[in-house]
Amino acid sequence: MKIAITHVNLPNDTKGGVAHQVHYFANQLVLRGHDVTMFSFSQPFDGCHYELHQLSPPASALRKFWPFFFAAALAKVDFSSFDLVHTNGDSYLVRGSCPHLRTFYGSAQDEARTAVRLRRKVAQTVFAGLEQVNARVADLNVGISRTTQQRIPAVSEIIPCGVDLSNFRAGTKAKNPAVLFVGTRFGRKRGELLANAFREKIAPKIPNAELWTVADEPMEGEGIVNFGRVSLEQLCELYQRAWVFCLPSSYEGFGVPYIEAMASGTAVVATDNPGAAEILNNGEFGFISPDLDLGDTIAQLLADRELRKSYELKGISYSRIYSWDSVVNEYERLYERMIGSRIPVTASIKASV
Repeated sequence: MKIAITHVNLPNDTKGGVAHQVHYFANQLVLRGHDVTMFSFSQPFDGCHYELHQLSPPASALRKFWPFFFAAALAKVDFSSFDLVHTNGDSYLVRGSCPHLRTFYGSAQDEARTAVRLRRKVAQTVFAGLEQVNARVADLNVGISRTTQQRIPAVSEIIPCGVDLSNFRAGTKAKNPAVLFVGTRFGRKRGELLANAFREKIAPKIPNAELWTVADEPMEGEGIVNFGRVSLEQLCELYQRAWVFCLPSSYEGFGVPYIEAMASGTAVVATDNPGAAEILNNGEFGFISPDLDLGDTIAQLLADRELRKSYELKGISYSRIYSWDSVVNEYERLYERMIGSRIPVTASIKASV
């Protein structure tokens, strides 16, 4: 198939999870033998197996407005030479004669609800309205979770995010108890909440424990090791060696780090949010802790090897349903239905999430 994929930026320009998911997905399609062209504001980089068509980006000073510029740029693209266009955001002006599939990676409505800064809350409120327009423009809408479908009723299919099981796999644990955090210090990822829990509850109970952070800002405290931004290879190693992974987000539309940790054989602790509840099946595959109990929950898990081991094994097994092979299989079936009919379709293929 000849497929056009769109996203405003790629991993060489952002640490954002959607950019990484779109990039990895496009590469997987190429490995399946598809002819894939990515439309983006980003420049080509070594990891691209697909053809990259760079649309002219606005000035970097206007980066916060790039989604609007990207929508305008896509409106000028003629997709008629492709079998299908698969958009991943900012597609409300896309027009063309080929089938159009849109994937929603969570809900701007929930992003607005959990935003800490007023500017972000306003921006996400605007995006929430545009999401509804996006859904009407596309022939078929896919969401990454049931929560996404609840917020955007036009989503008829659920296909989860993917994880590369060849990179994220079990390995040898660190000698000392280690808790891993991947995210931002503030905002909805709430890294500082975990740092406080470590300083006040975990470290006093388990003196040799360490908190490893892969974050945008360093966190302070005895036993806290700040790695900053790391390579994929080092990230995989940290997941493998950690005893517990914790992402105490106030909101996740899905929560890719949860499945990366499970695939790496690491027990997961989350706070209550839609993505964690769905991915961890309300606590079956990882702990979902109240904010006030976060430190005690992690300390209990660090101290109880058998309990930790049971979650490690369950996580490894469960993570297989999120393999890229499974995800791409689901999308290929939808592609075939849409290309075969050349009209809007409502398929019934849903992935288990």
